[in-house]
Formats: sequence, C-alpha cells, structure tokens
Amino acid sequence: MNKHLLYACTLFSAHGMSQSLNAESEMYVGVDTYEASLVVGYGGIENPLLGAEHFSSIFLPHFAYYGDRWYVDDFSLGYSLYQDKSIYIDLVATFNEDGFFFELDGVDKLFTTSLIRDIPRPNKPQPSEQTAIKRNLSYESGVAFGYAAKDWGIELTTLHDVSGVHNSFENKLIAYHIQSLYDGAFTLEIGATYKDRDLIAYYYRLKPHETVTKTQHDLPNEHAINYHIKLEYQYPINQRYHLMFSISNTWIDRDLSDTAMFDRARYVSGFTGILIKF
Repeated sequence: MNKHLLYACTLFSAHGMSQSLNAESEMYVGVDTYEASLVVGYGGIENPLLGAEHFSSIFLPHFAYYGDRWYVDDFSLGYSLYQDKSIYIDLVATFNEDGFFFELDGVDKLFTTSLIRDIPRPNKPQPSEQTAIKRNLSYESGVAFGYAAKDWGIELTTLHDVSGVHNSFENKLIAYHIQSLYDGAFTLEIGATYKDRDLIAYYYRLKPHETVTKTQHDLPNEHAINYHIKLEYQYPINQRYHLMFSISNTWIDRDLSDTAMFDRARYVSGFTGILIKF
C-alpha cells in the first residue's frame, strides 16, 4: 500500500467511512473477532486546501480486530471501560484528520513566488525560493461515550493530542440511524467536530516564510466547528460480496474556510464498489 492510500484509509476511517460487513451487526461484535475486507471500485477525498490536489483510488482496504476489551479498527485503537446492552465508555486513540490534508499530493502548491517580474530596481533582492508548507500528523487519544439502540445511536468523543504536535484538543459528536432498505442496510450519520484554537492555529496559521495567493484573513478568535453528513448503503450479493456506496460531505467552519489556507467551504469524500470479505 503506498503512502497516500494509507493516509486515505485512515481519513475514511476518521470520518466513520471504513466499510462494515453489516451495519446492524456492528453494534454487537463478538470477542476475538477479525474483520478484513477490500472494496474494489472508485472513490476519493477532496482536499480543501488552496492549490492542493485531490486524492482518488480504486482500492479501499479495511482491517479490524475486537478482543475482550481491546480493539483495533484500521489505525484507531480502543479499550472498553464499560459496556452494557446499550451504553458504552471507551478509551480511544486515532489520528487527527487535519494533518492528512498536508500529506496528500499537491500541498506544495500552497506556496508561490511571482513568475512575472519587471526589471528589478537597483539593490532589489531576488525573490527567494519559498519552503513548501509542512505540517505534522498528530495522534490523539481520549474517551468516547456512546448509546447504541437497535437502529440508531449517538456518540460523544473528546480527544487530546498525545504526540506533542499541537498539544490541543477536539470534540466529536455524531448521531446515526440504520434502516433496512431493499435487503440492504442504509445508514445516515450527522455530526459536528469542535476544534480548539491551538489546533487550528498550528495547521492553518501561515508562518512568516509561507505565502499563498489568497488574501489572508485572521483565524477564528476561539475555535472552529465543522459539520458533516454521511450516507452509506450496503447490499449483500452473498456472504462474501457486497455492493457498497458511501459519501460524506463536510462543511468547514465559515471563519476558518475564509482564511488563506482554504479554497472551498466544504469537501466531499466517498467510495463505491464491490466489498470483498476475507
């Protein structure tokens, strides 16, 4: 798996888009259960950063393991502190998604130097080559509180950077509804993500040597809140093969999307194809 496909798998997982074999059965997973699957089709992620390229792929792999208390879901880790039939409390750890936008191809186009020059004035220094805008991935951990009924659920997750990248936090709230549709499972999810000012300052505030073509605006004074909606449908062909369609739309906080780093106020990610269970 190349680097950018790995990033995409993690970003899909961060959006709750990692494929499941049966949406309804995921709420009650057996101990020592392995899941491995591959979607063959087409999908990708829009990169909302100015001048950055979007990512697309024909493959989307998925792996998960659920033990007695520990579980792994792609690149996320979890530990069950408490669980009954409906309520659960987990310790969780996962990547922050903002850093992935800087790892996907094309982010070096964020910086620019003028290619059209007049005859320079005497002693005018030659424009120096700008350094590509770089940001580090961060890994976060925290606590997830959830309630799962038969066909709907809600989850609140609070996450803090444990990798020493930005030393900030974000909170995620999602609600979902699952419904049988034409012998398949349809899932609707809505959610909001609260990002602390230190987090958005690290990723989206320009440093003195960084330049973009868009007029720079100040970052939000306190925080940013992104909203998303996701639709997913899986239709079983047989026990091993499923048809899968998933699409998510994220609206970026208006004050944040108006800043110099962004060229759009929302971005879409999605994948459609044949899910193969291993």
